[in-house]
Amino acid sequence: MNYNYLMISLALLALMTGCSDSSTPSKPAESVQSDNAASVEVNYERVDCAKLTDKVIVTEIFKDKTLECGLVTVPADWSVPAGDTIKIAVYRLPSTAKNPAADPVVYLEGGPGGSGVATVAEFAHGDASYLRERSDVIIIDQRGTGFSQPALFCPEVFEAEKNQGDIATAHTACRDRFITAGVRIADYNSHNNALDVGAVRKALGYKEWNLYGLSYGTRLATTVMRDASKGVRSVVLDSVFPAQVNGLSETPYTYYWAVEQIAENCAKDNSCATQAGDVKGLIEDGIERLAANPVGEFGAREYVGLLGDKISEPELLSLVGTVARGTDQDIERLQAEITAGSEEENPDLTQLPPFFYPLAGDAEGMGYSVICAEEFPFLDIKASPDLSGGFRQASQTVIDSVTLPFDPNLCQVWNVPPADAKEAQAISSDIPTLVLAGTADIATPPEWARIAARTLPHSQYAEFAGLTHGLLGNNACLNNMTLAFLDAPGKPVDQSCIATLPTVKYELN
Repeated sequence: MNYNYLMISLALLALMTGCSDSSTPSKPAESVQSDNAASVEVNYERVDCAKLTDKVIVTEIFKDKTLECGLVTVPADWSVPAGDTIKIAVYRLPSTAKNPAADPVVYLEGGPGGSGVATVAEFAHGDASYLRERSDVIIIDQRGTGFSQPALFCPEVFEAEKNQGDIATAHTACRDRFITAGVRIADYNSHNNALDVGAVRKALGYKEWNLYGLSYGTRLATTVMRDASKGVRSVVLDSVFPAQVNGLSETPYTYYWAVEQIAENCAKDNSCATQAGDVKGLIEDGIERLAANPVGEFGAREYVGLLGDKISEPELLSLVGTVARGTDQDIERLQAEITAGSEEENPDLTQLPPFFYPLAGDAEGMGYSVICAEEFPFLDIKASPDLSGGFRQASQTVIDSVTLPFDPNLCQVWNVPPADAKEAQAISSDIPTLVLAGTADIATPPEWARIAARTLPHSQYAEFAGLTHGLLGNNACLNNMTLAFLDAPGKPVDQSCIATLPTVKYELN
């Protein structure tokens, strides 16, 4: 997904203007019966969009004046429907079609902890706006994220990262602040999250809709399919993170797979195969070299991470060859050239003030609550194939130590109880599902999408060469396939256009 609108907007601060008519009456409360929850009363309250943002915000994000914003009140714990409540922020973009389909698309952001509000511009007038040409688009700030109330952001962690402080101490301070405020952190899990999604559909008055999940959003979407399936017409899973894949213990698989994928790409490219020969062997030579003698701050683990980032880039072959055979000066020069573009495209979020969190950051409290309850207790469960046996021991040592997106040691800080074992088990559903994967996705490799598809009997799998994490709005072929599926979920989607897309090519400079 292209976040150019967001990144451009972050440089343009202006006072926020209202995006909806706050005088519009709220929709009356109605009874919601979720598959695994008692019948509760939920209410959709129409809210001026300025009240679901910060006072100072980027005008680009909400320049579409048709945007409607609101809050849906749901139980903090769905197993206690008469207990405390929280509010879910919802953003509705009306369709631009003259005769829109009655079943909208609801977008579920990744993370866990990512903010749906950060994607509004993409759906309003960016790469994902093609979906509005079919139907309404609904964007949800999942519980604990974005402008839902409460939002479990940790400015303490933000400041510690910015100032190189103690991260564990910062997480502890954030957790303690939530507890003092009366937040029950354990309520922020995928099951409750899924029941929220079902409640939002009923509260907005839609008979049925279609889910579009990305990354952790695919985990949430499949949980909705299991726990709150009423009204779900179809599901699109983009860059899939299945329930049976452990996001902590199986992270090394993604790097083993990345090296294997690079070797496969090279074997399919006559020029690469001729110039590089055994590209996997070259990569392992480089890993061993940097493990023994890092070049400045560029060590073996950094090299493995860079391989993942550049898996489909033409200049990757030059990087591999230089690290394996060049001098330290050659490595410094080429590594600096290759990473320069990435640093420009991905600005350091620690340089942004904390009020940008809902737009550019993740809610750490929500993220760690999910990970520590649903991943950490099940580290011994493996779904990914074991690729390590085909690698030298030195490479295995490095790859197995690559830094994880979430630090499992912090689960001792957050101290949430383990989830039910079903949260680590495969999810099966008869709901029609389109499963999308990119062969350059280091975060959620294609095998994870195939693992999910195997237990979804009415699923269709589509794979795109060279595409990275988050395929939404990437090209006309993918967009047209998605629209065709949404229009007729029960019919096979024509995938012939995939053969016309560019393949991965490497160049030796």
